[in-house]
Amino acid sequence: MLRRRHRAAGGGRVRRPAGPRRRARPPAGRRPLPAAQRPRGDRLGAARTPSARGPSVTRSRVLEAFTAALLDDDPQALYDKAPCGYLTLAPDGTVVKTNDTLRTMLRTHELTGTTWQELLSPAGRVLHETLLMPTLRLNGAVNEVAVDLECPDGTHVPVLLNATAERDPQGRVRLVRVAVFDATERRRYEQDLVHSAEEARAAQRAAEDAERRLSALVDTLQGSLVPRSLPAVPGLSLAGAYRPAGDGSEVGGDFYDVFATDCDEWWVVLGDVSGKGVDAAVLTALVRNGARALATSLTEPEREPALILRRLDELVERHETERFCTVSLLRLRRSATGSWAVTMASGGHPPLLLRTGPGPATGVQAQNPPVGMGLYSGPDSAGEPVQGRFDLHAGDLAMLYTDGMSEVRVPGGLLGDEGLSVALDAIASESSSADEVAGRLLDHVLALQDGTPRDDIACLVLIAD
Repeated sequence: MLRRRHRAAGGGRVRRPAGPRRRARPPAGRRPLPAAQRPRGDRLGAARTPSARGPSVTRSRVLEAFTAALLDDDPQALYDKAPCGYLTLAPDGTVVKTNDTLRTMLRTHELTGTTWQELLSPAGRVLHETLLMPTLRLNGAVNEVAVDLECPDGTHVPVLLNATAERDPQGRVRLVRVAVFDATERRRYEQDLVHSAEEARAAQRAAEDAERRLSALVDTLQGSLVPRSLPAVPGLSLAGAYRPAGDGSEVGGDFYDVFATDCDEWWVVLGDVSGKGVDAAVLTALVRNGARALATSLTEPEREPALILRRLDELVERHETERFCTVSLLRLRRSATGSWAVTMASGGHPPLLLRTGPGPATGVQAQNPPVGMGLYSGPDSAGEPVQGRFDLHAGDLAMLYTDGMSEVRVPGGLLGDEGLSVALDAIASESSSADEVAGRLLDHVLALQDGTPRDDIACLVLIAD
C-alpha cells in the first residue's frame, strides 16, 4: 500500500522515502577500505579506467591526415615527377605512356610511339629477348634487371628495371608496366670497384714477381758468399753446411771459402758479419773476396793469417760501416809426410774444434778482436794479431763454425762450444766422411730449434786422409 501511494504521488515513479540516506553495509566478514585506499570514481562511484578509445582516435587521425595528403597531391604530378621513370608498353613493345622523369633521364621530349627495343642498347636488346620477356611471360614480373638505355643523341644511360605484366581474363599479356631507376652512380661505383680489384690483382702479381726476383737475387747473392761446391783438395776431405736463419728469405752474414795459393798450400776462411740483409751481404762479400785477394796477392813470406787479419780490419774500416765481422783464417801446408801444418788466426770467432784420432774434440784458439773495429792501429791498438799452429794427421778432424751452431737454446741454457763438441764426438765416431759429419751436425742443431734456426748456421769440416 505504501509503495502504491508513493508511485501515485510521484506520477508513476517510485520515490525514495524521506529521511537520511543510509550507506549500504558491506557483506558480513568484509571491512570497508579506508577512504585513502579507495579507488577514485566518478560521481556514480565507478572506478575510472584508461579510455579504450584513445589508440583508435589516434589511428583515425593519422588515417585522416594521410587521406588529406593524398587528396591534396595531384595524381598526375605524382606520376610525372616520381623519383624514377615510368613507362607502359603494349604487348608488341610499343611505348604507350611515359612520365617526365623518364623523358628527362633520356634527354627527350617524347617517347610515345617508339618501341621498347629502340630504347635499348644492342646488348640490352639481347637481354630483352633472352631474359626480360621470357621471365615476364613466365612469372609476370622481373626485378633489378641491369641494362643500358640509348638516348636520341646516342649516349647510354645505365638503369635498373622492375617490370610487371598485366594479363586479360584469357591470360594474355595486355600491357607491361616498367619502373626505370637511374643507375649511373651505381655503375660508376661498380666500375671503380672493378678497377680497384684489377689494380689490387696487378699489385699482387707485381709483389709476387718482386718476391720471386728477390728470392732469385737472395739465392744468387748467397751463392756468391757460400760456394755451392768445395774444391777437391788432395789429401783432405772437405764438407760445408749452411742454413740461413728463419725461412731463408733474407741474406745472412755467414760465409766460408776454400782456395789454393800454391800447389801444396790451401786457405780456409769462415766468418760471420753482424746483422742481416743487403748491407750485411755487401760487407760479407768484401771480407770474403778481400781475404782471397790478399792471400793470393801476397808473397810466400807474407802469407800469414795474422797479417791478412790486420789487412782485413783496415779494409773494413775504410768501408765506413758500423758493422763488424768475426772470422777464422786457416793456412794449410802439406808436408812431405802427408800431414798438414795448419796456421790459424781468429778475429773474435768461436774456437776451432780439433779431434785427434778417436779422442775427444778440444777447442783451439788464437783470438784477436773482430775485424772492422779498428783495434789494430791507433792509440787503443791491441797490438799485432796473434796466430796459432797445429798439425793434422791422417784421421784427424777440424771443424770451423759460426755462433749459430753453438748459441742454441737447450734445457738449462745454451748448447755452447762444449755441448757442440760433445755432439761432434758422438757424430764423428759413427760417421766415415766429412759430408756425413757436417750434414748430421746441421740436422742435430736444427732439431734443437724445431727445424727453424734463429740465426744463420755455417760450418766447415776438414778430415785429413
